[in-house]
Amino acid sequence: MSKVENIDPKTGPNGSAEFPTPYLGRTVRMVSEFQNVDMNQSPHPKNQRGELGKPLFNWYHNTVSKDPLTRVSAPNHFADRRHFLSTVVNQAAKGNVNPKKVPVGDPAAMARHIKAVAHYMGADIVRVAKAHPSFLYASGGGRYVQDGTAKDEYSAYTPEQLARQFPYIVVATTAWDYNKLQAHRHLIGDAAYHISQIKGNMILKALEGYIKELGYTALRGVAIPQAAGIASGVGELGRNGLVISKDYGARVHMPDPIMTDLPLEADAPLDIGVDDFCKVCRKCANTCPTNSIPVGDKVVHNGIEKYKINWLTCYKLRPYVHDHWGSCLTCAAVCPYTKPKTWWHNVATSALHYCPFVLRPVLVKFLKWIDDEFWGLVRNARVTWLGYDSGVKPGEHACTVAGCNASHEKAGAKAVAGNVGYYAPLKENTNRFVKREP
Repeated sequence: MSKVENIDPKTGPNGSAEFPTPYLGRTVRMVSEFQNVDMNQSPHPKNQRGELGKPLFNWYHNTVSKDPLTRVSAPNHFADRRHFLSTVVNQAAKGNVNPKKVPVGDPAAMARHIKAVAHYMGADIVRVAKAHPSFLYASGGGRYVQDGTAKDEYSAYTPEQLARQFPYIVVATTAWDYNKLQAHRHLIGDAAYHISQIKGNMILKALEGYIKELGYTALRGVAIPQAAGIASGVGELGRNGLVISKDYGARVHMPDPIMTDLPLEADAPLDIGVDDFCKVCRKCANTCPTNSIPVGDKVVHNGIEKYKINWLTCYKLRPYVHDHWGSCLTCAAVCPYTKPKTWWHNVATSALHYCPFVLRPVLVKFLKWIDDEFWGLVRNARVTWLGYDSGVKPGEHACTVAGCNASHEKAGAKAVAGNVGYYAPLKENTNRFVKREP
């Protein structure tokens, strides 16, 4: 980590005076040479090419979910792709930019206006980041969108050219429903995640069109969501690799943000004490079914100092548990920041924000003790919703389809007693499914 002191803040680790080292808060820092990420080397594209093994490829392409809600809300598990709303939205015509440009005399006022519009459309958090080449995918790698057809006159631009011509990134996101998220590792938790994803896609598509109607370019699939989210102050990067927000904790979806030349005022990164909390907490690491979250210190990966999760082991688990759930979400559910927006949640985050750094370890230990006492080490609340019951094993007795031949009379007897949800599979069972990577 000694390289940090050797970086010239005016030029940055990549030697650019035009784009100095960006400040990303206390949870993640750029400390040495950084190479832009080729989006084609990210998990979904690699799996689409069959590079992550047959089980995962077949799960992604050839599995039709037994659950009807999953088929219309989760990618690639439908009987008919046309019923998956995000597919329809992403394949809609891109739309032209209105040649009659609305003049912007006050970027701060326009930023407030764009945020108000996005909130009205349904976004829970809206922030603006100042564009930086390190926040963008590598040139020539294409755009990271669901349908993979985002081709325009800027497709061949380098990250530097894009950041120069489109200096702002609008990050609009939605939060997963708190109560449904308590049924993580269950179809109910999946619904919280995937419905939020669909809402986010619709909001961003509408906001993209709104910016174009104002006479300005709006590009999607060029900016890395987490990088833009941290830079704009959506939240801080947690040990679990998720963006942790002030109001919603880790239960925020991070869809492709909008890069634009619309004059705006950029926001700044947050400090809600995530860096201090993650050093002590480790709840996500202790409950991760695949041990994909580190328990140790941060490392430097591609010039970035952060906690580095093993995305491959996390991702490869899915084919073996698809009868139970699609998206694990355990690390988001157990995070102490992932609590309802109540007065005591706000007091805790505010106390961490204003507490001097030297005293934060003591405060963190106290807050974690409260979290352990009131919520436990693992959140196993039983949730019932739309005929689903997280106290019943998914895929057997939790069906909502008319004419289902499942024995629902026996479901009550097999349901877990009390307020505890069905929680499967356990860590010792899932470890055998996953080949550990170096």
